[in-house]
Amino acid sequence: MRLRYLQLALALSFCLTNTAQVLLDGCWFNELGSNMTINVRNSGLISGRYSSSVSHTGEVAKGELIGYQQDLNQLTFGFVVKWNIGSITVWTGQYFRVGAKEYLMTIWLLRQKAKSQRDNWSATRVGQDVFTRRHKDCDLTDPWSEPGEGEWEAGSSTEPSGTERD
Repeated sequence: MRLRYLQLALALSFCLTNTAQVLLDGCWFNELGSNMTINVRNSGLISGRYSSSVSHTGEVAKGELIGYQQDLNQLTFGFVVKWNIGSITVWTGQYFRVGAKEYLMTIWLLRQKAKSQRDNWSATRVGQDVFTRRHKDCDLTDPWSEPGEGEWEAGSSTEPSGTERD
């Protein structure tokens, strides 16, 4: 009888432990159609790629993404994207689950180069994004790699750079 209770307690603690850890690994999209693919190391380090069709140039903006999830039991995070069009955006936010849907609720700051000190005030924009996890059609290949190179799977032991997870 004691063994039965021990087994039940261990099974319950395993379920509770696993549901407490939230990994932001995977593909996410926002309300404007921007997409990001992120990988989170055990240390909370976030890395990935971001693609946005919303840019001041009208072209698709792409960038590398780097940041941190507070820890695997904390639902807050922040990341930075260095764009290929010469600007930088930072996001900070929190993960939420509503039923079966997963969301990242974020606030962002986009900084462009000011033409002069007098124009500095207009070089920073502020906004918010709501990202939804994409389960279908999630391509975890590196869009900037050569064919056959740079393929990686979120949560795997290998990242695009070839370094191991912590």
